[in-house]
Amino acid sequence: MDGAQWLASCHRKPSEAYAAWEQSPFLAKLPAGRDWDALRVQQPLGLTVLWELGEEADAVPVLEEHAKPRPVFYILTRPDPTGASVAWPETEDVRLLTAGEDLCMPSPDADGITGVRHHSFLWRTPPDGSGKLVDPELLRTALKSALDPGRQAERIRAARAVFWASKRHSH
Repeated sequence: MDGAQWLASCHRKPSEAYAAWEQSPFLAKLPAGRDWDALRVQQPLGLTVLWELGEEADAVPVLEEHAKPRPVFYILTRPDPTGASVAWPETEDVRLLTAGEDLCMPSPDADGITGVRHHSFLWRTPPDGSGKLVDPELLRTALKSALDPGRQAERIRAARAVFWASKRHSH
């Protein structure tokens, strides 16, 4: 199964997802809460959450929306069977989309040009068809770390060290 097949299978009627991906605006409205939930975060925070996830982030489907005033990420996670959605901080920068909510998504096979011309979505990391999603507890922990000011300072120091080390070796 490829990414488009997996994502279409999340639709109530997969054929409707395929049909939506074939006509403008090339987006299918897919329901959260059954096959996936999505953590919606502002882009800067989303990048930090992905950094906190480390190698796990490489396989996590991440949808980016170029919304105003700044882009947002939708990080796909398994629905939390414990119903611990109350443990997610609900702020302007953070919101969990779950049962009863829909998210418009392009096909994982869509190119970025289609997104720019017809809608504001693109896959940073498309679903690969395996159905692999980040564990909700792992994502919650990464979010908590991303919001911690002490960890933010640590990340900045680490990034600076990598930057300066690369400068020393490039001369």
